[in-house]
Amino acid sequence: MVVRRSGPAWLRERPPRWPRREENFGSGPHRWEREREPFEDDALPELYPGWLVMEDLAQTGDATTTLRVLARYATIRVVLLSAAGSLRGSKLLVERRVAFEHLALLPPHDWERRALERVTGLCRESPSRDLVTGLVVAAESAAKRAQTMGAFALYRAGYELSCREAWWPEAAQAAHGIARLARLEEARYSVRLWQRRAGVLARRAARTADPPAS
Repeated sequence: MVVRRSGPAWLRERPPRWPRREENFGSGPHRWEREREPFEDDALPELYPGWLVMEDLAQTGDATTTLRVLARYATIRVVLLSAAGSLRGSKLLVERRVAFEHLALLPPHDWERRALERVTGLCRESPSRDLVTGLVVAAESAAKRAQTMGAFALYRAGYELSCREAWWPEAAQAAHGIARLARLEEARYSVRLWQRRAGVLARRAARTADPPAS
């Protein structure tokens, strides 16, 4: 014998409960309710190309370190302006010479000086992938000196240039570097942001990689 159920017995005792967004992502403040971390997009808009590097001047009164920050600024300024197409011909040569003059004030066997000299020499009217690799090396050097904004500016320059040129392996490398920098600074929102970007870019690089030669 089949027993038929009818009436409210078929209704759920309680409606299904969907988890709120805060329950999935922690109890922290909303994105619009908290102060943005320096590594998030548009958190520190640059007043002029390379301005972010100069933020490290507030952390030191040492003359050598000041020269180092200024040399970074002179270098990244050439990188950003040449990549944007604002420096060509004689203007590019003049700006590169100015950057080399700043770098010459650093100790002759300084590892970061050599890295920045390589970056400056690679600044041309048509950028290359080697330029991004050089930016990542220079950024790592700044990070080891705990000069965070200079490191971030160099990483970000490499990231933006790589994304523009569709150089996905280099873009993933730069994004991963920013994620590590954010972790050192305990910027937890930025860590997740840049880890996610690095993962997306790494997968894109793998999909677009040249097939092995047969």
